[in-house]
Amino acid sequence: MAPLVVLGVAAGFLAATPVLFALHQAAGRGNPSVAAGLGGILASFFGIQLAILAVHLANPAATLPFGGAATLSFLAIVTAAGLASWPRSPRT
Repeated sequence: MAPLVVLGVAAGFLAATPVLFALHQAAGRGNPSVAAGLGGILASFFGIQLAILAVHLANPAATLPFGGAATLSFLAIVTAAGLASWPRSPRT
């Protein structure tokens, strides 16, 4: 069960990549793109859902540990990145 939790954490970090790109773009000097932010969130959501579906089809008993680890690591990294980029975001 521990390898699935580690894989879940890795999947959560990998799924956070599009959202981190959108946060980096928003905290930069350029204009943030709402479409890029929404696309990053949707890509992350569908990426995590497909990973959980694949684990569920392979081993239904491992769905909860994998999905929980993936979701919690995703939320942790996106929250930390959002809080770090908030002060640097342009104010309008």
